[in-house]
Amino acid sequence: MTPAWAPCRAAQQPDMIKNIIFDFGNVLITWQPQRIFSRMVPPEELDSFMQNVWKEEWNNNLDSGASLADNEQALKKKYPQHSKYIAAFHARWHESLGDEIAGSVALLAQLQAAGYATYGLSNWSAETFPAARKEHPFFSSFNGIVLSGEEKVRKPDPKIYAILLERYRLLPEQCVFIDDRQENLDAAKKMGMAGILFTSPARAREALKRMSVL
Repeated sequence: MTPAWAPCRAAQQPDMIKNIIFDFGNVLITWQPQRIFSRMVPPEELDSFMQNVWKEEWNNNLDSGASLADNEQALKKKYPQHSKYIAAFHARWHESLGDEIAGSVALLAQLQAAGYATYGLSNWSAETFPAARKEHPFFSSFNGIVLSGEEKVRKPDPKIYAILLERYRLLPEQCVFIDDRQENLDAAKKMGMAGILFTSPARAREALKRMSVL
């Protein structure tokens, strides 16, 4: 028996693209953590700080579900000489967010108007996302969003892609994933999705056209 949730058209046209999945940071909104620290860390120390203290570890901890407070304490123990900068991140994280990427937001709206379902799949802290969502209305236009900080698993782990597909009853062959990191796209493709490496809104639009989405 066909499950009650299964879309009838999906069974008839399994290869038809119906769902467009967006990453958020540097795809729909600019994100640069160095914006925070460039206002505090001496210029001659900034590169070293970003490479040796921020690194991937700091952000990955938050994206994987660590609280801001717990992550702050762990980093202060590891880098006590940078305690004041580490503490500042908690209060000033919003400064890492820049403007919406206008062309991407327009593309999102065009896809929605054309009848495509749109979803978000992002490595983002569960604590910081609500404020960003409130400030940027386009976040509320998605059919569904999966955040790594809420699920405690981050891209490119296949588990987070499976969560998205299962939660929203999506067929991977009907999905296109747009992300700015190749390793995240590689993981999506292993799940059966098509992928677009985001470098600009114009190039993403052209890639969608080649897929006959637009």
